Amino acid sequence: MYGLVDCNNFYATCEQVFNPAFKNRPLVVLSSNDGCAVARSKEAKELGIPMGAPAFKYKDLFLKHNVIALSSNFPLYGDMSRRVIDTLKTFSLPLEVYSIDEAFIELPKENPLHFAKKIREKIKMWTGITVSIGVAPTKTQAKIANQRAKKESSGVVLFHPDLLKSLPVGEIWGIGRRLAKRLYSYHIRSADQLIKQDDHWIRKKLSVHGLRTVLELRGTPCTGLEIGSPERKSIVSSRSFGKEIATFEEMSQAIASFVENAARKLRKEKLKAYFLAIFIETSRFHPPFYSRSKSIQLPIASAYTPELTEKAISALKTIYKEGLCYKRGGVLLSELVSENEGQYDFFSKDEEKTQLIKTFDAINRKFDHKILSFASEGVSKKWKSLSAKCSPRYTTSWSDIPKIKVKKPR
Repeated sequence: MYGLVDCNNFYATCEQVFNPAFKNRPLVVLSSNDGCAVARSKEAKELGIPMGAPAFKYKDLFLKHNVIALSSNFPLYGDMSRRVIDTLKTFSLPLEVYSIDEAFIELPKENPLHFAKKIREKIKMWTGITVSIGVAPTKTQAKIANQRAKKESSGVVLFHPDLLKSLPVGEIWGIGRRLAKRLYSYHIRSADQLIKQDDHWIRKKLSVHGLRTVLELRGTPCTGLEIGSPERKSIVSSRSFGKEIATFEEMSQAIASFVENAARKLRKEKLKAYFLAIFIETSRFHPPFYSRSKSIQLPIASAYTPELTEKAISALKTIYKEGLCYKRGGVLLSELVSENEGQYDFFSKDEEKTQLIKTFDAINRKFDHKILSFASEGVSKKWKSLSAKCSPRYTTSWSDIPKIKVKKPR
């Protein structure tokens, strides 16, 4: 039996855990530059605020209902996600982390609901995060049961075939909008209708992947648990700029910062990259729109920031166009291999560079913020995303640890 553990309104809940004043109040978490709502509390959803709602369009609604709007606090959310996963690991059961707020866990066949409730209680006690758990013989069914669990006070639901009758095909995990549109043309609108179709017809119209989804809906497991995190294929570091960039110097500093961020993630996961790509673009709302990218195939895989930065800035020179104001940029690293794999340069000073970058990373890890950076990243970084409403980093910064005030008894 599989259990899909899903953190309810995760980003919003993380904020409410550490600030009691936010509990039972409408709260939204905004995207880069405080633009759109990327998370909403239950109370905010009840006000009709949709996912992706532009903050400026809903300003009057926010004021009328005293909606709390906060900037994204990714260090906090990432650390709380780790704490939830660490709590799940204490049960010593096969586990697959699916996303920052979801994980599949293999439950005992005997009384899985009881075990799921124990998991839910422990996560709430240890982290303050409320989770919903859908229990089923397949992962696809567990996903459906989880949707119902979010609406139940118990927070735990065992899959039942009746759940398929009211489930639109467009909401089935693995179907998507394009396939749903195709199914609508054949007058198939619910999951219950879909599972009654002939296997040959399903494979012909939805491919092998669609057939696997249908088999899982019927109760036949087609995928097991991928223990641990899935193997990473690429790393992207990109951002919309808080202030438009109009000079090559500022753009090169932004690209250098993106490279450093991506390379640091590479080293953390003990990986190297054979492929590097950068992209820059102006605002789509202020013509003429300009967007260009440049890719580089590295002869030797690397995670060494100065080396990758040099390649990225060289690529930037070939696509940067003077006289434009740029709104967005980013870096992609792919064709990843283990740091112990790949071709080596006989004449390079790899050992010296490795020791240097390890020392660099160790110093930054020791402090609660990035105390060392490369000169190529610049100092002022006026282009950084706006985060005027960011909450404290309660769990990752010594200076932001919550303070509790206790009144002395008279």
